[in-house]
Amino acid sequence: MVKNNLDGVFLKRLATGTWNWFDSHIIELFRHLRLSYLPPLMVYLAAGISGLTGIVGTFFVKDYLGLPAEFLAMLGFWAGIPWALKMPLGHLVDLIWRWKSILVFVGASLIAASLAIMLGLISAPSLFTPYMTVEAWFVLSALLSPVGYVVQDVVADAMTVEAVPRLDDSGMPIDSKTLKLMHTTMQTLGRVAIVGGGIAVSLINILLFNDVASMMEEQKVSVYIQIYQMAMLIPLISICGVILAEILKRARVRKLLRQGLNQEQVVNLENGVDKTVKPNWWILGGSLT
Repeated sequence: MVKNNLDGVFLKRLATGTWNWFDSHIIELFRHLRLSYLPPLMVYLAAGISGLTGIVGTFFVKDYLGLPAEFLAMLGFWAGIPWALKMPLGHLVDLIWRWKSILVFVGASLIAASLAIMLGLISAPSLFTPYMTVEAWFVLSALLSPVGYVVQDVVADAMTVEAVPRLDDSGMPIDSKTLKLMHTTMQTLGRVAIVGGGIAVSLINILLFNDVASMMEEQKVSVYIQIYQMAMLIPLISICGVILAEILKRARVRKLLRQGLNQEQVVNLENGVDKTVKPNWWILGGSLT
């Protein structure tokens, strides 16, 4: 009897401790979520769900292309070059920070073009083969996609800084300790969005590829097409994030103007008093070497 009571107390304390840890480390993180955090989180989410077409692409290469392994290895090398250039690209975003939102549209266009090529190669290859071979179209798609994702990723990194407000609801400056906590929360939520997107697409792939071995060829092709159609949401999500960021920015400007600030003060609060950024040739030149 005593042993059962001790076991019950132990399990109760274990459950309480587990819940307290989950509440303070996981739920507490989402309690600090702000509406202004959503735009960069949407771009990060788009990056997280980019793996949706990974399995389909592998099946496509295996079933439809006769590319040798060494060629695919070389293609993988060139597809990784944009990620190796992420640091100088990030600095370029700092240099043209006023137009960084346009870069998200550029990245989304590249991603959409890559997905559209693959969707067309699977669903209607006869529309593409008069211009280039299927292998050439696949190479083009494989090179466009990483460029688009890298461009969006570096812009999302810049958006995380602007997503953290400098003023509280009453228009007073937020202290440095709170600002640091907010930036940490923003970055952590960004990682959560990426990981969460990856987990979601893994579950989708498991669901759609269930019993794939027993499917007829037409059924497999139908699944491939369905996945690439779903993947077209990836660039749309990131574009919606940029549009939401602009809407929230305009709302902040109107609120500051209603509080009695003039246009110049509002611009300084939104963009900083001095946003002049000079090129760092150590970053740009060193990355080229």
